[in-house]
Amino acid sequence: MIAVHDEGGEEISNQKDEAAALMALPGAEQRLELTQADMLDYGSLVEVFMGCDGVFHTSSPSDLVSNYPSEMADFEVRGTLNIVEACANSSVKRLVLTSSLAAMVWDQQRHADKVIDEKCWSNMDFCRSKKLWGPLAKTMAEKAAWSLARDKELDMVVINPAIVLGPKVFGTTQCIFTYLKGVKELPQSGLFAYAHVEDVAKAHISALEVSDASGRYICYESVVSEEKLVGLIRKLYPDSSVPSRFSKNGIPHVLSNDKLKSLGLALHAEQKLL
Repeated sequence: MIAVHDEGGEEISNQKDEAAALMALPGAEQRLELTQADMLDYGSLVEVFMGCDGVFHTSSPSDLVSNYPSEMADFEVRGTLNIVEACANSSVKRLVLTSSLAAMVWDQQRHADKVIDEKCWSNMDFCRSKKLWGPLAKTMAEKAAWSLARDKELDMVVINPAIVLGPKVFGTTQCIFTYLKGVKELPQSGLFAYAHVEDVAKAHISALEVSDASGRYICYESVVSEEKLVGLIRKLYPDSSVPSRFSKNGIPHVLSNDKLKSLGLALHAEQKLL
């Protein structure tokens, strides 16, 4: 299913190139069917989901910090709640929701020795004070989704990926460069966490297929320091332009992806990510 919206929440109708790229994937003609639905139209979602056993809700911007309009927060919450409601009132047995690591790490009150795991949440007041609309939207949407899923007794599993790198269907992604050029503050004292797009995809599939999968799963492979990251990018991509310094925001923490590894995933190495 393809549903694309602009920054104001309005649906974008010109999706021919995206659809063509998807249908060009190996085996797509036999295994892939595309349809169109509006996240803000509950009825259209129920119609599409009827007959499905599982749903992946993967609508998620790649850059949640430097280029995310505040208006999208309300749209993301409303759209996510419609997805949950439609799954609960159709044939869907499990919903796998893509949230973000950004819904976990933004909290000034967290102690330095605290391990960030699936129990952690970003502080919404702090996000508002820093105008971190992307992390705020992800936190609000995921919390609302969990509340509604519990009320509806819907089996839901959430994947919380870090910054996603790797090849895209529509060309090679360079979102990391956009992120580095635009962001002014770092959530964990100069640390970036990454996941390869293939690992994120495998995590979603495991979350659907492994019967014991439950709750939230942090998905990342590497945590790289600012200095190491900038040096590595300049070495691999000499013509790239990235800033040399960032404002440090907060204190360093340790991330844990032990729960994700329990699903049996083998993650990509750091060099392959970049």
